[in-house]
Amino acid sequence: MKIKPVLHHNHPQITSTTPTPTLLPITCHHITKTQTLKTLNHNHTQSQRLRICTNPTTTRKRFSTISAATFQASQPLDLTEDNIRQVLADARIEFGQLFDTSVGMTGQVELAELDGPYVKISLKGRFWHERSVVLARLANYLKQRIPEILEVDIEDEKQLDDSPENF
Repeated sequence: MKIKPVLHHNHPQITSTTPTPTLLPITCHHITKTQTLKTLNHNHTQSQRLRICTNPTTTRKRFSTISAATFQASQPLDLTEDNIRQVLADARIEFGQLFDTSVGMTGQVELAELDGPYVKISLKGRFWHERSVVLARLANYLKQRIPEILEVDIEDEKQLDDSPENF
């Protein structure tokens, strides 16, 4: 983008071609719609107006639809075994770096037990991070998606051992 000097009729001191954090004189030509933004010039403690042009084709409402996946992820789920399995599958997608099979990471997380608001999961395979970190991140993710969960724990403490014989 090319920045040209602008001489504003109310503020003749706005002629700089070098943008500063408090002053950005920009004028666009051949575009019908402009927005006026009011910014505070911290050096002189006076208000100045800047014209920033927007293309009418880009100012249309683009965010009128909401993706179903985004909507589902933001809604809290009930505490059921099926929902826990679904959230664990979602976590696999969201935390792809924890479960990346393309580089030999074969980590699998499964629901082991559901006892009221207490969930136990099992870890199998290799992970990018220490298993305790994987467990902590999954516990946070599960609690955010299913607020009824009070505690997420490992099925067997030996599964937190990162030694190669556990792979």
